[in-house]
Amino acid sequence: MEPSIINNFITTITNGQQGHIHRFYEIFSARGFFLELDKATEIVRLSADSHAEDGGFLEALEDINYKHKYVGSHQDAIIHNDTASAQHALFNNIDTQKYPINDLHYITALFTNEIPVDLFRLNWERDWYGKFEQFKGVNHIPQVRVFDLEPFIARLVKSFSSAGISTWSSCEGHCGEPAYIKFDGKYHRAWCQALFENFIRKKLDLVCSWEWSGWDNRCSIRSPSGSCLELYLEIQSVARFIYTNRDILSTMKTKLCPILTDAHKNMNQKTLLNTFEKYVGTFVNEL
Repeated sequence: MEPSIINNFITTITNGQQGHIHRFYEIFSARGFFLELDKATEIVRLSADSHAEDGGFLEALEDINYKHKYVGSHQDAIIHNDTASAQHALFNNIDTQKYPINDLHYITALFTNEIPVDLFRLNWERDWYGKFEQFKGVNHIPQVRVFDLEPFIARLVKSFSSAGISTWSSCEGHCGEPAYIKFDGKYHRAWCQALFENFIRKKLDLVCSWEWSGWDNRCSIRSPSGSCLELYLEIQSVARFIYTNRDILSTMKTKLCPILTDAHKNMNQKTLLNTFEKYVGTFVNEL
């Protein structure tokens, strides 16, 4: 990733934010961390929506050489009984002054995290959530670690998860290729597409091409101009909107799932998508 692209990206997302705390909030939210900012006290903390291990990774990022010190497996980080989040200090208060966010070298390192390609950012255990009965019966998708995600796609993946949509592989785009999200099975892909086309797209002024593929349950995201900056800024915009509206999106799924039957299970992808789109359209009209 070119440092100039990262610099322009940071300049854009922090436009108008002069204070260190507010700049930190924007930069690390863009990096994929779920943060809360108490405007009265100016305390920044990790949200309870975060993966329990995000505190440890955020702490490691205090050091520009974190890549040499923070290592671990990029597989199966699902925590079924999550009590660790309350134990890490950064879930209560983050000392933002420890992060040299005005140093371009630090920012470049922060947004050029390398994920081993042969592991595909996989969590194999998440395959369970792509089955019809699990899609229908499980509204809470386990949190995803920031550590497992490429920097410029991390916030979008995490936001989808917060809205009850399971993914298993993502890419921010390399060498002119589009970024993409790969969903955990056809039900999550069709549900996400229905939400995107009938709710999210109608609320945002989007310029990128969001192309939905049925055969591999993928959504590819491409800037028409080929601009990485345009691509990454739009991904941020969509991710922010999804996370802000996560309760509405989760409520839609909560109300949908009890009415799903075996007929929906056996639908082909086009029919399933049409069914989901009609449901979302009705729900949105009732808002």
